[in-house]
Amino acid sequence: MDIKVDRDMTEGTTYNEQHAQDILAKYFDTYPFVSSAKIYFRGDKHPTKKVKVQLRLKGKDVFAEAEGKYHDIALENAVQKLRPQVEKYKSKHYKRA
Repeated sequence: MDIKVDRDMTEGTTYNEQHAQDILAKYFDTYPFVSSAKIYFRGDKHPTKKVKVQLRLKGKDVFAEAEGKYHDIALENAVQKLRPQVEKYKSKHYKRA
């Protein structure tokens, strides 16, 4: 899975990038139809942190955004919103034989 991280921050945040890659790999690497992910972190100057995640599935994009006190919490919340969407896509397009 190809992961692209965009951020609205001036300083480099390798921790957020690495954490996002780890979380997405943990939940979505087992699905062969997930081809890429785009993640956007809103800057540190805002009182609430916002994370937007877009997953590219075969023929469809799914999207979720979430807010939290920290970027880690917002990322976890966005992934929890994406999981039912991916499961629904899987059940609709990939049936057991």
